[in-house]
Amino acid sequence: MPVGTSTPVGAEFGAALRDAIGRSGLSLNEISKRLREQATPVSVSALSYWQNGENRPERASSLAAVSALESILGQQEGTLAALLGPRRPRGRWTNRPGMAVAYDKVWTRPENLVRALAKVDAGPDELDTPQRLSQYVSYRVNAQGCEESMRVRRLIRADHDDTTRFVFVARCSALPQAPVVTFTEGCQPARFRADVPSSTCVFEFLFDRPLAAGELASVEFAVRFPPGQTTQHTQMALYRPAREMVLHIAFDPDMTPNRCFGYFQPRCGAPREQQGEAVFDGQASTYQFITLDPLPGQYGIQWSYSM
Repeated sequence: MPVGTSTPVGAEFGAALRDAIGRSGLSLNEISKRLREQATPVSVSALSYWQNGENRPERASSLAAVSALESILGQQEGTLAALLGPRRPRGRWTNRPGMAVAYDKVWTRPENLVRALAKVDAGPDELDTPQRLSQYVSYRVNAQGCEESMRVRRLIRADHDDTTRFVFVARCSALPQAPVVTFTEGCQPARFRADVPSSTCVFEFLFDRPLAAGELASVEFAVRFPPGQTTQHTQMALYRPAREMVLHIAFDPDMTPNRCFGYFQPRCGAPREQQGEAVFDGQASTYQFITLDPLPGQYGIQWSYSM
């Protein structure tokens, strides 16, 4: 290496991994499948990040996967692990603009989320890839005061070439039966899985065609919830800065709440910052919570009925 130059910590790992994958003749899908079979699951997106130097393994489960990778790719034990260098101060987001936040800082029970994602061969790294530039989520509450359905519209930007899917996570208050995808545009439903004890649901959607790195796309889908969704709040997590966030809720005219307001919570456990309260005058029965240039964290709407 020329004097006065240096290689970023962990960059050698990505280059070595990319070279080993190329010489193995295996696709990322095949490698991901073999890792799952060895009980060290790593998503295709995570493998792509690793080999391109955009991210690197740091958690104990990821380090175990590196050991399995060495075997799968025919590398001598410890060859790839030795190139990782010391652990960074804070995951993949540390050096990115806007100081994005890790999933376990905004989910109260991150272990439930991880279990549910694993059922569609995904990890937390796929929660915000491709990147959501804007997101609109609309909920309907029926005459019994239960959440009945939701509609989601996203403007996304692919983080890497051959982006073929995205995952969507929702938590129900109960799961007497599976939610149903009733509409899609720009994507198609693939798999649905749930961590039943926590009622955490994961939907896998496939894009109409693979996206190239940096390519923009718009997707939309609607979900009908099972009956009995009695939780009187709904929220959405953002993991890195975006351009806009819209939460909309429509109540049955005969079941408008006596209180309804938006809130922002930068981290789980932090106080909720109330953002505005709705006034229902007998004519209006909807509420919108809109934020431009939203920071990472949880955005939600909370409501209550008079007793």
